Amino acid sequence: MKSYLKWISILLTILLVFLIGFKFDLFDMRSAFSFSNQEEKNSAIITEKVESLCNLSTVKYRYQEILDYSNTVKLGEMELPFGLGEKKVLITYRAYANGGCQFIKLEEAGEDALKVYLGKGQILDNVLELDSVNIYDVQQGIFNRFSIGDDTALINEDMKKYIEENKEEIMSSAEKNAEELIRNFLQTLGYESIEVVFQ
Repeated sequence: MKSYLKWISILLTILLVFLIGFKFDLFDMRSAFSFSNQEEKNSAIITEKVESLCNLSTVKYRYQEILDYSNTVKLGEMELPFGLGEKKVLITYRAYANGGCQFIKLEEAGEDALKVYLGKGQILDNVLELDSVNIYDVQQGIFNRFSIGDDTALINEDMKKYIEENKEEIMSSAEKNAEELIRNFLQTLGYESIEVVFQ
């Protein structure tokens, strides 16, 4: 009978210790069963951070252009005399293009190893610095005059042409900078093997 009471008192004491422990957060049984949930949460946070990095432009490509435009109105094959059908203008301006890479997905490739999939470099925007536009040497004939918006149209066309000629260099720089940015970020989180795939 005494041994029976002894075991009951031991069990009650253990139960009391556990209840007090849970009450004052001395024991947390939830942490013992939340590894996968924590891993998923960490993976989601890393994915979100990498995606936000990719949404930033990774290259800002500045350029300055001189646009020398001339146009002549003809009657058949004959030019009008005295410059009546000619128009000319010289325009200088500055602009910049932003380039970046779109985030696709993130995969674990082993312990401390990640594989990041990004879209190929692309030009995000091409922006004219309005305060940099200067117009010089405007000449126009009676039969060939500049209209409102001609200057803007000429600049926009020239900007598109410039980007088309230099897009490979801009996109290559965007990819290189995106890869370096992501590698540096993931290395600070302790990942040692990082593969960046552009597709």
